[in-house]
Amino acid sequence: MASKNLYLVAFYFARPKRGVNTTRAGWMEKSGNLQYDERVEITRGLKKDVSMAKIVLNLNTKTVEKNGWSDTRDFKELFKYFFKGYHDYITQVMARLDPKFFNEMLDEIQAEHDAANPTAVEVKADEAIPAQ
Repeated sequence: MASKNLYLVAFYFARPKRGVNTTRAGWMEKSGNLQYDERVEITRGLKKDVSMAKIVLNLNTKTVEKNGWSDTRDFKELFKYFFKGYHDYITQVMARLDPKFFNEMLDEIQAEHDAANPTAVEVKADEAIPAQ
């Protein structure tokens, strides 16, 4: 029987940036001449075209099935990255699939956001600096 796990599958396509002269030899060698388009799918089971994907996350087992970028990011880091851009879709899926894990991830994301954006320090009236 085929796998009925849910997967997040990400595909990346390189194309020239606007204004790049593609008739010049070697235009692709400069990384500044390329931009990447990202296509993300959430699928039940893996399709045949998954070999073209750069990233495959198994949402049921919380594992990285494939990471074609060859970096050391784990499932949680990749999950947070995709949540930033596709939070509506991921929320719909994960709230039903594993609400406990999803709530833990939301708490982690919120804590990281709060640490990166500390609130203004309150100044008491007697500590205020008078305007000049």
